[in-house]
Amino acid sequence: MTTRLSPRPELREFAPPAADRWRAPFGGRRLSDAITRSEGYAGHADPYSLFEEMEEKDPHLFSLLQTRKLGVLARPRKIEPAGETERDRNVAQWIERVLRAAPGFDQALLHLLGALAHGIAILEILWGVDAAGRIVPRAFKPRAARRFTRDADGEWRLLSDPLGWNRPETARPLPPRKFLTALSGASDEAPFGRGLCEKVYWLWWFKKHNLKFWLIYNEKFGAPAIVAQHRAGLNPAERERLLEVIDALQTDAGVIVPEGITLSLLEATRAGGGDSYRMLAQWCNDEMARAILGQTLTSGEGERAGSLALGRVHDAVRRDYQRADAWLLMDVVNAQLVRWLVDLNFGEHVPAPRWAIDLSPELDLEREVAIDRQLLQMGVPLPLRYFHEKYGRPAPVGEAPRLQYDDSNLFQYHLQFGILTINEVRVKLGLPPVPWGDAPTSPVDVRARPPIPRGSTGEDPPEREFEEEVGKANEK
Repeated sequence: MTTRLSPRPELREFAPPAADRWRAPFGGRRLSDAITRSEGYAGHADPYSLFEEMEEKDPHLFSLLQTRKLGVLARPRKIEPAGETERDRNVAQWIERVLRAAPGFDQALLHLLGALAHGIAILEILWGVDAAGRIVPRAFKPRAARRFTRDADGEWRLLSDPLGWNRPETARPLPPRKFLTALSGASDEAPFGRGLCEKVYWLWWFKKHNLKFWLIYNEKFGAPAIVAQHRAGLNPAERERLLEVIDALQTDAGVIVPEGITLSLLEATRAGGGDSYRMLAQWCNDEMARAILGQTLTSGEGERAGSLALGRVHDAVRRDYQRADAWLLMDVVNAQLVRWLVDLNFGEHVPAPRWAIDLSPELDLEREVAIDRQLLQMGVPLPLRYFHEKYGRPAPVGEAPRLQYDDSNLFQYHLQFGILTINEVRVKLGLPPVPWGDAPTSPVDVRARPPIPRGSTGEDPPEREFEEEVGKANEK
């Protein structure tokens, strides 16, 4: 049977050059009329430029979106074979090597997660050929979503003609296996997706205007007004000089006042009036956090206190969002990039491995160790690979030196001193040897040691003597 390989992909750069000499249309993306008619949308040619301004000019919004993105990228990743055959394992290992060596892959993932904020993110793959003749990605290029549209059949097209931007039928069709597309909140009514920036627009707008009025308030009531009293008949030159003195009081520690002029400060009477602006700004920030993170306790800066239980609940909500974002990213990478790599290099009939983000919860290692120890004592067989993967410890390779317990040496002093008998333990503890001290210590309990020979008096030594002496030494 002959393996049918997919057609050779487009190896050159397809999208327009980075220099944007004309304002591309936004490909049919529409916002609600209330947003497009608002003052905040004025001056923006498309929704994406509005979203970019929101992220750039609001540090709190930027921080919340980065929390969503980086929370996913910080998780471990792995490649899972499609099956148990040797071919499946070889394909998975090759895909893992390619993605690890792909330049800018992490930044490409960060750009794709931008779909959470904007609703859509598009990435161009620049393909190349490696030394073995395999087709691999040599670069990832983020592309502006405003340059792309969809035709009547739902296929993506590139708006590259500045004169024909209002005629989508003149847009260039995209070559296959060339552009990675991530959509968030897409539906029949929103084929270009709906991002978080659109959901928090009004909160961003209210806070922006609130800040403007807050600054006016601080300028008006933050410093006392200066009142100058002068004699009647002040000529224009003296009046101008008096205004210069008043202006100098804003920056100078002291001024010279002409004779006959008295200066006084008029304190503002609206004490505490600025709290309303602060409360409105905080409310907008909290609502943004609820919309983006699902909670507020992990996004505050110490304004509020919460119980440990409440903190765990909020952290669980954040992890639910993180899990959903990881699924979105895995769908894009697996259905497009990984599938294309397999198609181009092994054939379309070969099952593709799965690029996976580890979403397992953080373990309480002390508790897990206790559980695993109990399972082993109960006789439950556990493979060594299980321990290396679960506790993140490297497995020994070949004949490399290794540190480990002796299977017959589980007593706590063995690890510290490398000793095997009771008398050796007693010497380390500063205790005298005993006649039965040549017997090895028990791997589980001292009382489970082999039968103890009788002493010179013919009587058994006290059963708890050794345990009590060890306990006293430990207390010291």
